[in-house]
Amino acid sequence: MSTSSRDYMHNLEKLVVYVDNKGGKDKIDHPGNMCGGVSRQNDALYRPKLHVPCKRPIRGRYVYIEAWGMADRPSKLFSAVLCEVWVYE
Repeated sequence: MSTSSRDYMHNLEKLVVYVDNKGGKDKIDHPGNMCGGVSRQNDALYRPKLHVPCKRPIRGRYVYIEAWGMADRPSKLFSAVLCEVWVYE
């Protein structure tokens, strides 16, 4: 059975954005650092432009984007390609 890149795209569940002052992945995914996210609900992940507003103002030097795969799929592989990321106040 062959798997296409389209299958990998449909295995993506959500993208979550974190903001922090430290570099590296150490405890970045702490709930206090979470800005917001976008999920496959309402086909939000498949739009040409994704807008992720922060739930509250967060100051930080680094922006981390975490991709989550679907838990209930036979294949756990997914793909997420971000061509351009803008961060603004």
